[in-house]
Amino acid sequence: MGLPIGQRAKMRMLPCRRRGDVSIHPTAILSRREMIHLGKRAQVGEYAIIRAHEYPVEIGAFSQVGPFVVILGGFGVTIGENVMIAPHVVIAAGNHDYKQIEKPMRFAGNLSRGPIVIEENVWIGANVTITDGVRIGRDAVIGANSVVTRDVEAFDVVGGVAARVLFNRKQLHMRRTG
Repeated sequence: MGLPIGQRAKMRMLPCRRRGDVSIHPTAILSRREMIHLGKRAQVGEYAIIRAHEYPVEIGAFSQVGPFVVILGGFGVTIGENVMIAPHVVIAAGNHDYKQIEKPMRFAGNLSRGPIVIEENVWIGANVTITDGVRIGRDAVIGANSVVTRDVEAFDVVGGVAARVLFNRKQLHMRRTG
């Protein structure tokens, strides 16, 4: 049954767990916590899932992992300092061996192009997917709903499926300031 118009539901707010100077929302799931390293004042939002496997997941100081973000750290994920990750982003470091046909893909092992590396001061918009082996350069912006399948250079703004360069922030700034 809904509330009468004009009334708001009183929701009980869950306090974030603080481990030292790190903030992790209590609904977040961190699997293999000993392999997940969070820098100073890093934040992990509501219902985020971070899973490390054989390689660590590293999140730099002052970086924010938004609500409902999924980080699958199969072959390693490194996220630099001051990175903003909006809600519903998927970062998947690994890939199933779809090239073989002898057994079900689930049991066929893994293919990987290497870890995912996101450098400092990157903004990743909502609903972005970042695939295995991608490196995103410092100060880049990834537009909402993009699928990043290849490396992104520093200061580039990319968007689309598959993501392509829209412009470079540094070049734009230089043109404007002469």
